Amino acid sequence: MAGRGEGRSFWLGALIGGLIGALWALWHAPRSGAQTRRAMRQALEARLGAMRRHVAGLSLEEALAEGKETARQLNKQR
Repeated sequence: MAGRGEGRSFWLGALIGGLIGALWALWHAPRSGAQTRRAMRQALEARLGAMRRHVAGLSLEEALAEGKETARQLNKQR
């Protein structure tokens, strides 16, 4: 079982490693922060647009299915 000191050493090492990794990633980034944010925003907007179209299509399909079922029930009642 790990002692208290060993747990602290692990988290300190993880923190230092994370900071070094973040600095390395910033140093080797292929484009500026503004360009990266713009690209991420465009990708997110495209995904959201596709999701909205998908949800709208599902809603339309559900409404059509309900309408057809109601029409069937009305025809049976005649």
